[in-house]
Amino acid sequence: MSLDDVLQTFYVEAQEHLESMENVLLKMDEGECDNDMLNDIFRSAHTIKGSAGIFGLDHIVSFTHVVENVLDRARDNEIKIEKNLIDVMFKCRDHMQNLVAVTLDEFNGQAELQKNDGDLLAALAPWASADSKQTQAKTSTVTASQNDNKLTDEGDNNKLWHISLRLSTDCLRNGMDPLSFIKFLSSLGKIKHIETIIDAFPDSAHFDAETLYLAYEIALQSDASLEEIENTFMFVQDDSDITILSASAKVDDYLALIDKRPEDNQRLADILVNCGSLTRDALEQGLISQNKKNSAPDEQAATDKLAEQAVEQDKTPESTVSVDLTKQNKNKSSEGKQIRIDSNRLDHLINLIGELVINQQRIELLSKDTKNPALTEAVDDFDNFTNQIRDAALSLRMVPIGATFQRFKRLVRDTAQALGKDVELIIEGADTELDRLMVEKLGDPLTHIVRNAMDHGLESIEARQAAGKNIKGQLKLAAYHEGGHIIIAISDDGNGIDKVRVREKAIEKGLINPDAQLSDNELFHLIFHPGFSTATEVTNLSGRGVGMDVVKRNVEALQGSIDISSQTGVGSEFKIRLPLTLAIIDGFHVEASGTHFIIPQATIIECINLANHQDIKGRHCINLRGDMIPYLKMSEIFKLTPSHPQTLANNKIPSSVKRELVIVKFGNDVAGIAVDRLNGEIQTVVKPLGPIFKALKGIGGSSLLGNGEIAFILDIPQLIELAIANEIVNKTGKSKNSE
Repeated sequence: MSLDDVLQTFYVEAQEHLESMENVLLKMDEGECDNDMLNDIFRSAHTIKGSAGIFGLDHIVSFTHVVENVLDRARDNEIKIEKNLIDVMFKCRDHMQNLVAVTLDEFNGQAELQKNDGDLLAALAPWASADSKQTQAKTSTVTASQNDNKLTDEGDNNKLWHISLRLSTDCLRNGMDPLSFIKFLSSLGKIKHIETIIDAFPDSAHFDAETLYLAYEIALQSDASLEEIENTFMFVQDDSDITILSASAKVDDYLALIDKRPEDNQRLADILVNCGSLTRDALEQGLISQNKKNSAPDEQAATDKLAEQAVEQDKTPESTVSVDLTKQNKNKSSEGKQIRIDSNRLDHLINLIGELVINQQRIELLSKDTKNPALTEAVDDFDNFTNQIRDAALSLRMVPIGATFQRFKRLVRDTAQALGKDVELIIEGADTELDRLMVEKLGDPLTHIVRNAMDHGLESIEARQAAGKNIKGQLKLAAYHEGGHIIIAISDDGNGIDKVRVREKAIEKGLINPDAQLSDNELFHLIFHPGFSTATEVTNLSGRGVGMDVVKRNVEALQGSIDISSQTGVGSEFKIRLPLTLAIIDGFHVEASGTHFIIPQATIIECINLANHQDIKGRHCINLRGDMIPYLKMSEIFKLTPSHPQTLANNKIPSSVKRELVIVKFGNDVAGIAVDRLNGEIQTVVKPLGPIFKALKGIGGSSLLGNGEIAFILDIPQLIELAIANEIVNKTGKSKNSE
């Protein structure tokens, strides 16, 4: 693993720990606080500091060390977690995120970042530890050479750890400095003694400056846990041989370590004694006990007892914790339920499976021509396996929406404080899964809607009191499945959308005529026009008419739609409707004027023969069991003229075909799509359109059919919207003509 790869791992894990800190702080802000939460947030800060120390990112280490000290005092009940401290901790967490994003040189060149660093350290001062502990931040950056060979008889040996360190010979070549690990160990406690072993050092003729020849035996006096010490070596433990013996290790564990190492046994034993990890008497007793075991197995119980007595007399602890990190890491890997995969690799896998689906369709078409029953059966089996592989691969890209929802807790908290409102965020359906690419693109639309709900929708505390409402407003984020789609609903119990104000603003901007008759849904959708805002004054959050048009554009780019419902004095709800995935979908293959189209199967209600239903005169609309259904003709919408007979599976399509009508539904809207031919269900690999087609309404993507021809994937929400708009125009025109 190269240094760049290791650093990237550090940045990813640091971000995870920062998110964990924010989640814990949000719970504390809501009044929850216990030892587990304090331990969690302390552990996150400590891990970030430790990993940063390994890479020499001292700007992160020095600041995080003070944050860690404050949290440590809270764990020891020396200070209380109060609202002012939580507010400062939120700012410290944000500052840590900024520090992680820059190198040490970049930090030294940014005066504003340094000023913020100093301001926050000053803000932490009321809760910080005494001077003796404050100076520890400086001593944490002392180099290991200053701690080398410090022999002291002071301290409690019950807290003494022994670390036998054999780093990979490629450690330096991979960009890792052994000194950084020793330096970090010194921040966990006090290095009582360190021995550098140079037995593997070659002569000058065979010396390689990029190869590590040194080994280390270290005695560390520390209150740190085994996990904390292990984390020091998290980036090198895979290819290194590291053994950690706790203060409670038995003599036999040290003897096993001596036998395990390639160095001379007597010399290594002397090193362990020099480190203070083992007394001379205990060593001798252990050797005697070991010899007796080898010579007289029947006396094993007695010799064990003697060894334990000798250990007790020399104050060497009774029980052991011996950890071989290399083996332990393998065990953890085998038991782990999650692994981290580069998203690019996952996208590449999905693309390959898309090609597999296309080739499977091609094989299926060719097999039909052979009329070979055995081949047809084999192709059917292959089709089933392809479907299973497709579903399994797509499930890898599905992630819970809850992580995205959780981020809004902080946004709601900070925005409520800025507006002087009391707002409670309610999250429902956090386990609902959605395609990772869609989740990433939902952040901006949700942010705009949430901010508008808090600024325009939810009233002030005084206004809610006057209206007889609970002074704490409610903002709800919910996710659930409905009809083969994912629904993301953002609702509030505020004042609702002022329909009169929206209408006045729309007339003022020339969007509608003063005598226009619009439904509530049509009226509400006017707020998505660029520059549209009903706010009387501009704030830092909204009021400039920028944002809601972006919401609609981003949602439509995800093949989705957005509906609005609102009731004055009760509240509003924005409902975003999205497909499950944008990669491979179940579609329905149709044709119009020789051009192939794919309709997403989840939107289809039924297919009927248009010839059996009479058009309402002057309008593209039919009466279907009492419901008036507007429809669109694909040949008219896209101005299609067949230039030559098209083929499907090498079969000529007749020039005279009957007209079929596919009834589709998206949300509460229903419309029909008139086509020439229905070809049936098909797995569709969604390919994005080129820039030249971006302005083309009604087309959401393309796909390659098994016979090599191109099919266009219909954007059903846009087509339904167009059909309804055309019907309104035709209906209005007819009523005017009748007058």
